[in-house]
Amino acid sequence: MSTNKPSPKLMSLILVIIGVIWIVYSLQFLNQGIFWDLGIYEKAVGVFSTGGNPYELNGYLSFVYHPLVLRFMALFGNYLGIALMGAYLASLLFFISSLGSNRSWWLYSFLAFAYCGIGTISIGSGNVTVFFHLTLLGILLRSIRHEEALEGNSSKLAGVLILTVVIFSLVKPYMLAYLLIPVVSTWKTAQQKSIWSLTLLAGALLALILLLSSLYFGAEFQYFLSAVQGQTIGKRDLGYGLVMYFYEYYLSASSLIYRAFVLHFAILSAIILIVLFLAKRSGLHNSARFTLLLYFLLTILNPRLKVYDLFPALIALFIFASPLRQGFMTKWLFVIGYALSLSQLVGTPLFAHTGILSDPLNVYYLTMGLVFIGLLPTLISKLGYSLKH
Repeated sequence: MSTNKPSPKLMSLILVIIGVIWIVYSLQFLNQGIFWDLGIYEKAVGVFSTGGNPYELNGYLSFVYHPLVLRFMALFGNYLGIALMGAYLASLLFFISSLGSNRSWWLYSFLAFAYCGIGTISIGSGNVTVFFHLTLLGILLRSIRHEEALEGNSSKLAGVLILTVVIFSLVKPYMLAYLLIPVVSTWKTAQQKSIWSLTLLAGALLALILLLSSLYFGAEFQYFLSAVQGQTIGKRDLGYGLVMYFYEYYLSASSLIYRAFVLHFAILSAIILIVLFLAKRSGLHNSARFTLLLYFLLTILNPRLKVYDLFPALIALFIFASPLRQGFMTKWLFVIGYALSLSQLVGTPLFAHTGILSDPLNVYYLTMGLVFIGLLPTLISKLGYSLKH
């Protein structure tokens, strides 16, 4: 019996065409060069090695990493750039190898990379954050593969994830939130006691290191805090966090600006709790697949959500959603949400550059919202959900 419903291949073709358009268009973002954040790291180390203050660099971008991180980078001296590029390459190769032969994962990773050119900007910036994300996602994807292959080394991978998160949190403290992933995934399982103990120990150790080092470095730590505040608040380099919907409103009354952040965390915390409730009721919370959705939610919990955070977050969301393996409505919600990115193309006669779609912040959250709505049936029931190729 014939049907008028479009095939998954047609939907895939539409998505790939949109992705290719964005890949070609995004190349212009690299016209002024690549690895601009890497250049900041090298400049800061150079200033530090000559006895200067690396937290007072001239220019729009500042060095905003903890004094411990600064000293670690300084160990490489003039070879810092080479060392970091080697680490970046290793991270990319690790993530790519984690995709394996799963064609679905390859497709959604490509779509996340292409979306609004954020993958090109993220990798092209040379910022360490995106490569941290790719490494963590690689660990989660390998955990999913092991679960589906019925291999029994999930505890080992959980331990690797915890250790990696702690190390990365020394550079990006907000990544400490990812320690919730092994806590949730081992809830009421045989591994709960060991994993929770390890997570608690790791979190406490990290907190102790940051506290003691902050006291030890004294004035230098204050310079670091001033640099962070100057880059984020002073230069308004705040990114695309949900907080931005409230930030401008409360900015006129500076004493109330904290309310923007309270609303940000309140809304996203409520969403996370609802998702956890639905996942627990369906039994999905113990699945390695659910860690991807949790990773996405914990990433956008960061109020200073930059494109190098958003790109990996979309990889996690897109792979978890796997819309081409689900119902008709879910598939089209994904296609529509992804197609909204085209509204950001400058010069196209197909979209108006005024109104709600003129702001990339609105487009990002509309896309994520549509995809999230499409995966709600998955949270209610695991039936028919598959990440296998």
